[in-house]
Amino acid sequence: MKTNRLRVASIASALIAAVSLLAGCGAGEMDDSSTELISDDDLSAEELAAEEEVADMLASYEESEYGSVEQGVMSCSNPDGTNAAMAAFAVLVARELGRWDAGRDFKMITTSGRSESSPGMQQAIALTSGSDSKGKIGKSLCADGRCARVQALLNMQYDQFNNMIYFQGTGSTKVLLNPAALRSRMYAKWQEQKSCDASAKDGSSSQCPVEQNKLTYLSAAPGGCDTVFTFDAKNTSGGALKYVNQLKHRLRFADMNNPYINFQNLGNGKVAIDPTYGLGDENNTAAGSCAAACTKISATNVAGQCCSCGGATKKYKSTTLSPNIYLCQ
Repeated sequence: MKTNRLRVASIASALIAAVSLLAGCGAGEMDDSSTELISDDDLSAEELAAEEEVADMLASYEESEYGSVEQGVMSCSNPDGTNAAMAAFAVLVARELGRWDAGRDFKMITTSGRSESSPGMQQAIALTSGSDSKGKIGKSLCADGRCARVQALLNMQYDQFNNMIYFQGTGSTKVLLNPAALRSRMYAKWQEQKSCDASAKDGSSSQCPVEQNKLTYLSAAPGGCDTVFTFDAKNTSGGALKYVNQLKHRLRFADMNNPYINFQNLGNGKVAIDPTYGLGDENNTAAGSCAAACTKISATNVAGQCCSCGGATKKYKSTTLSPNIYLCQ
């Protein structure tokens, strides 16, 4: 057992030194003369498990230590509005369905592109319902049986919202959402998620986990791009997730390279992502104040409340095209 610990310690020391060097924190060059190169074939099952644990710990360290640095230099581009919309989609899925398992909770449908119910040959995604071999899926997970806020964002995929949905940008700028671009991207990324799920493997830094997750909303606060939403992440039994860092691969449906995702492992089972204010249904606007959000998705009626969009102060109005969507007009 002493030999096992020494080997794992050697592996950990080498990895930590590499992290320090990459961060610019180390002085001089690495000296690997004391590091023994060991093939996986030479390690016992216990040693391999310990090695994986060390690697996972270091991955967590890298994300937590360097997350703020990356956040500071990240480009929060949102040219057609789809970056913000898809990150908000991930937040609303976590809030209403209580997990990220998009391969099961959504399905492909065909549409004309006008609305979810209009027949045609274009691909879009929609909520599933009922159950599969693993349990409840889609709408059946939501308290209202409809997943109203998730459905509101799904409705933004369609051409009925052309030239209507704006997202607040920096200062007086506002970004117009392109529904066709959102529809195409949502479908493509859902397919990517399905493919990743099909080859899931626990303990891999590049693959989706087999381990299932249960998410509970904790808080929302200002973030690098806009608003950081924090969730408590557990396994389905309520215990700690073993592969927290792999949870980011469950976000392929919202595009892992999307700057508004900015997945962070905060430690102690807490994870965070960073979409645009107003779309994640944070606390409603306080009396006497104006929300800086051109479009708001809300479970409660905010029509008539003060808002600002592109530097202009207005009021929220509901739309007959989709419940729970309010436009600052």
